[in-house]
Amino acid sequence: MVNPEVPPRYVHGYEPGEQERLIAQAEYWRDLILDGTKLADGTRLLDVGCGVGAVLGILGAEFHGVRLTGVDVETKQVAAAREHLGRRGLPADLRVADGRRLPFPDDSFDHVWMMWFLEHLTPEDAVAALREARRVLAPGGTITAIEGDYGTVRFAPANPSIEALWSAVRQAMRTFGQEDAGTRLRGWLDEAGFTDVEPGERLFSFHGAEVTRNAHWMTEGAQATITDIASLPDTPDEATLQRGLDELRALGDSPEAGLSYVVHKATAVA
Repeated sequence: MVNPEVPPRYVHGYEPGEQERLIAQAEYWRDLILDGTKLADGTRLLDVGCGVGAVLGILGAEFHGVRLTGVDVETKQVAAAREHLGRRGLPADLRVADGRRLPFPDDSFDHVWMMWFLEHLTPEDAVAALREARRVLAPGGTITAIEGDYGTVRFAPANPSIEALWSAVRQAMRTFGQEDAGTRLRGWLDEAGFTDVEPGERLFSFHGAEVTRNAHWMTEGAQATITDIASLPDTPDEATLQRGLDELRALGDSPEAGLSYVVHKATAVA
């Protein structure tokens, strides 16, 4: 649960290096983004919490007839999204807006997309954002929401430094957002009034050399928040956390390496 004494905020920040990481992260998740996704020509698509436009870039390039719209609460992210999509030659309506209070009339869109967005909100705000998504969807419109569950991550072989790091990452997500947003998706979508909810639980499991790429992605995400994580009560200091990062980055070097986690790609109908 979010700590009521700590205002919810985007824990990764908005620096240029983090913006580039978000573009790389979307490319990492390209297969998940596209797997099972069907967007007809002319689909009016809204990405809530669009960040730097990384997911819009992938969807717009794959589904050429889609009409792209994105909102993000941070001006820097929207400016970066305009640059990113402009470089790709993808027209999009990009606005600074709060996902809980969307600046669009009812029935404005055919599909709403949310990815790694709800995990940064309180449960109440997550449901509020989903209700707004349902409001702006045309009858029969659909939503895709992708979130993980940090508590499902498993590492092998056992490594105390990595475990200490990941415990601190989970604490940071509990403080600034929701570490188990993926598991909560079904309930949130139900509460927001969606129907035909498919929770889309997917287990990702990697072994040996294939761990390297996945451990690298996790390391980059944790590295971006390391100072904030170290500042929380009862967490290891930054040097200890850095050791965990170094061990995680090298995890794939072990022939016995293993890494698994659960991600939910939930879909539902308005």
